[in-house]
Amino acid sequence: MYKETIEFIKSLYPNQNPISLHAPVFLGNEKKYLLDCIDSTLVSYVGKYVAKFEEMTANYTGAKYAVAVVNGTAALQIALQIAGVEHGDEVITQPLTFVATANAISHCGVKPVFVDVDLDTMGMSPENLEHWLKHNTKLSKLTHPFSKPINTSTNKPISAIVPMHTFGFPCRIDEIIEIGKRYNIPVIEDAAESLGSFYSDKHTGAFGLAGILSYNGNKTVTTGGGGMILTDNEGFARKAKHITTTAHW
Repeated sequence: MYKETIEFIKSLYPNQNPISLHAPVFLGNEKKYLLDCIDSTLVSYVGKYVAKFEEMTANYTGAKYAVAVVNGTAALQIALQIAGVEHGDEVITQPLTFVATANAISHCGVKPVFVDVDLDTMGMSPENLEHWLKHNTKLSKLTHPFSKPINTSTNKPISAIVPMHTFGFPCRIDEIIEIGKRYNIPVIEDAAESLGSFYSDKHTGAFGLAGILSYNGNKTVTTGGGGMILTDNEGFARKAKHITTTAHW
């Protein structure tokens, strides 16, 4: 399928080489707001623009809380750590994604386990996820309700699932969430490319325990860099804000 996808994209942009994922466009008050921010001297992780950006993102996506961070990779790494991923664990993700997804997992000292995607969504396949978990994991010897499944080949706990909404096309996230619930594995959505994408009238990144957005230069909305953690869990959001502001908040 990847050859067909590449040829289709090339046919849409016959005179463009290379073809950018997304080129930034600045046609409004960007310079005015940027100068206003500089004049305020609040050009880091605090200030009215950061708070307004978080508020607008939460309102648009429908998430109860949005926490701005330095970039999407850091957002995913922090979200995984808050979700309980520990050094030496394993996290399930998909092979068709930007390397930042696997990098964020690796930055936690964790091994990524790759489950293939569906052809029609290019996102994690719920069927393949269910099959892998059924045939490659066992229940922990611990009997309390928060025990994670164990990878039978490595004896390592599976502590999170990270599907990615490829090129903004939502994966079957509702099915993935249900599988995660059955196996007691939290889902952290990589919605870096899918600001503005909805699935069943709900914004991507707002289904799992947390989701992340990216505001890199090639994204739908850019702040040059930047990322965002989305969650409906107040404790999760407060901890994310605490960590990402070097415990100042």
